[in-house]
Amino acid sequence: MPALSLVPLLGLVAAALGVVTGVPQVLRLLRSPDATGLSYPSAVLGVLSSGTWLTYGVLLLDPAQLLANVPGVACAVTTAVLCARRLRLRLSRTWWACAVWAAVVAAAAVLGGAGLVGVAATAVTLVKMLPQVRTVLRREPLTGLAPATFLLTQVSAATWTAYGLATHQPSVVACSAVSVVLAGVVLSRRCPPRAVVRALHHGRWGVPGQLLVRPVVLLAA
Repeated sequence: MPALSLVPLLGLVAAALGVVTGVPQVLRLLRSPDATGLSYPSAVLGVLSSGTWLTYGVLLLDPAQLLANVPGVACAVTTAVLCARRLRLRLSRTWWACAVWAAVVAAAAVLGGAGLVGVAATAVTLVKMLPQVRTVLRREPLTGLAPATFLLTQVSAATWTAYGLATHQPSVVACSAVSVVLAGVVLSRRCPPRAVVRALHHGRWGVPGQLLVRPVVLLAA
């Protein structure tokens, strides 16, 4: 298969991963009232990020961006609303912030087209996880975070980085690469590597988990 024909497939894989990234966090919020450790500002910035990338995808008619961000917006909004309810926060200021940002994105589309919208999407995506990182670095309880969401974020962002490189979209590359690092920080605090290795070694995932970490255990012995 020619290399060029793999690029759209890579984009669709990245989009498919992006679709499911937020699902574990939504399910956790639906099943439990515990939102401890979840950053509401990051949840709101996630809404702005998904909406801006959706606009970018519409302007470029990029199937990967459209596939990822149509459900991505819905998932981000659901997360923000559930987070606000669990933390007993008011949503009125959030809707105003979304309205103002929508006006900024619309102006960017008119004045600079997809390129300027891409810059706006990159800017909001680069900062969206910073409040969450700040929260986890405070050593607060993090029981409200869904580890699977941040693991999927890492995998999805890595795939988007490769897609951005293949399609010469520097804005996609920049924010995706940063997302890989920041999601890794959050994940390492929510699930410390030593604790994960210990749990797998003691049979948390059965024999497959024990086999997976056996080399690490042998090296540490």
